[in-house]
Amino acid sequence: MIKKLYARFEQFIDYFLFGLATAVIGISVFYVLNELIGWQYLIANAVSVITAILFSYTVNKRYVFKTKTRSRRKFFREIGLFVSVRITASLLNMLGLFILVRFVSMHPTWAKISVEIIIASTSYIISRRLIFKHHN
Repeated sequence: MIKKLYARFEQFIDYFLFGLATAVIGISVFYVLNELIGWQYLIANAVSVITAILFSYTVNKRYVFKTKTRSRRKFFREIGLFVSVRITASLLNMLGLFILVRFVSMHPTWAKISVEIIIASTSYIISRRLIFKHHN
């Protein structure tokens, strides 16, 4: 029964698990840079977001959507869309983090976790329907 459920929802489950891994990597990089090294929280967040985008593209392409781009044009379309969507999400990430820390007085790490949950909740649909759609 578990194998049947996994087979039916494999892509979503894999996306969710790799999304968790991406969030853990992003939050960990942020925590190390901000809390342990002492970088300013927005700079630490920018580095954590870049790291998360690179990791996310790699695992989504290889393990979740299993895309094989045979032409440069398709590859650049795919990575261009992915990076564009993630940059937009990253700007929203920065804005959300700034608002929660500055105006809500939330601790930066808890604010980061909150923002990540909101952004991650929409990423699967956007990736599946917009970025990797030509491979599904």
